[in-house]
Amino acid sequence: MNMKKILIGATLLTVTALTGCGGGGGGSSYGLYNSPYISASGFVNALNNVDGASSYIALDESQTYRSQLVGQDDWIVIYDDNYGEYKAVSLQYLRSLYYYDYYSNNFGTASEFRDIEDSDIYNFNFNGDIGGDDYEVVDDYYDAAGIYFIGRESFYEYEDETESMDVNLIAAEAEFKKLAKKAAKISFAYEIPVETALSIASLGRKVEKMVVKGAASEELTQADQDILLKDLQHLTGVTLEEVVASANSEEGKQAIVKKIAEKNGTNADTVRNELLPELFGVQL
Repeated sequence: MNMKKILIGATLLTVTALTGCGGGGGGSSYGLYNSPYISASGFVNALNNVDGASSYIALDESQTYRSQLVGQDDWIVIYDDNYGEYKAVSLQYLRSLYYYDYYSNNFGTASEFRDIEDSDIYNFNFNGDIGGDDYEVVDDYYDAAGIYFIGRESFYEYEDETESMDVNLIAAEAEFKKLAKKAAKISFAYEIPVETALSIASLGRKVEKMVVKGAASEELTQADQDILLKDLQHLTGVTLEEVVASANSEEGKQAIVKKIAEKNGTNADTVRNELLPELFGVQL
């Protein structure tokens, strides 16, 4: 845990005691408090109250490999529903956070955590505090034994020691999470509904797999090409023949763009200037 933040917290506590604005966890006067016994579940429940989200514990402190290392804090890994990513958080760090309130409470800790995180993000520290001493975003990986996490700042491993009995289910969940993240970015970038963005992301993943297979056999099969054309038609609402026929007609191009825009819940400019050329490689 970051020693500088511990010292700051201790200083604040001293100032509070000297000015008479604080008190113990059972006090009721306004001042600085912390939650020295906050648990993983207590933190996550409070975080959901702060965010209005559905974060959950992925690994508690008894399951994380980093917690077992000499000199390390007790670490938990949560799925942060507010940001759509996994995070590792030190329980000692959470217990050291101070906030202004009338009494000690978990909501205050969770709120202070978010305020510090917002400040870190504002200063371009998107993956947690520098070095991952207190908290950090972690990437999830899967193997035959189950799920494990690697910190983006510290590069420490956070591992679940419990083996999964359903590797196929884990792989499917991992695939969907990757698609969901990509779909969210597409939805935001092109101003289209999430459902459409998810279809685009799924199609892109299918194309990637077909290209890999095609590279091995030098070309895509006719069946693969037919599948892609059907998917494109379903996604855009137009056939390849309609696109080709419109190539030499401005009115035809406008009609195609309008049809695609209506199908995907966006505007014609987005379709013409971004969606078609950037995602499908089609210029109209």
